Amino acid sequence: MKRFTLASFLVVAVLLSTATAFAQQAQRINYRITNYFNVAPDKAGAMLDDARTSGRKLIQEEIASGVNITSWVLLRTAFRGVTPAINYNYAISVDFDGAPQTPNVSARDQTFRKATGMSFQDYTQKVNALRTNVGSVLYRVEAGAPGTETKDGNYINVTRWKITAGRGGDYGNYVQTMLLPLNTLAVKEGRSMGWSASRVVSPGGGNAPFNAVLSNTVKDLAAALPTTAPAPNQGQMNFLKVFPGQNFAAFADLGTALRTLVRTEMFEVMVAVQRPSGVSASR
Repeated sequence: MKRFTLASFLVVAVLLSTATAFAQQAQRINYRITNYFNVAPDKAGAMLDDARTSGRKLIQEEIASGVNITSWVLLRTAFRGVTPAINYNYAISVDFDGAPQTPNVSARDQTFRKATGMSFQDYTQKVNALRTNVGSVLYRVEAGAPGTETKDGNYINVTRWKITAGRGGDYGNYVQTMLLPLNTLAVKEGRSMGWSASRVVSPGGGNAPFNAVLSNTVKDLAAALPTTAPAPNQGQMNFLKVFPGQNFAAFADLGTALRTLVRTEMFEVMVAVQRPSGVSASR
């Protein structure tokens, strides 16, 4: 039988304490699920009416009941593009405190009946008759500016990126140490309503068209499409507020080396539900 010396126990104790300290410092991982829909023009009105009434109330009830949703937004694509146009015109994006949970079927049905007067199955059948789901993406939220909030009528500028092969870690460091401080200041100064960075979890693989997303929320259409041009060096001035004395050109070059832009999109926020401060998930 193998015997352990006092020195062996001390080594194990140090390793365990180090692992515990690392676990305590580890950043919590949150996830986002976005479902993309195609809604026919003759059904858009009914779909929006339901989302603004029963749909909003349902999400509020789910949050109040302890479901770990932190944000739920219904988005309309502002411009679908051409040759080819994207195959969706609406999206529902849900942010979670941690990972999505397996629902308690009984509790879920009670919540649906309370909010909508219908069972989960019947309400789902009703809303699915108004829209066609053309796909979904699971994201890991990599960073978010403190104070981020989303309201009805906001606009969200989304950029989709392909990270340079072998540079995933460098890109993550770039997000945390460069992009996050810059966008935190933008939110603090009121130039932005919110900002987040996320990575695609599924679907993934080398053939995936993009694997990283940046989202910037602004107040309204006027903020999304300003009619007055900013100063030519506005980006550099904002950069130097956060990183005085550092090289803006080097920052821009690093961003180019770490990623390739795949597509930009603009969304209008049609319905937004946020978890109130002080409310936490109970299951």
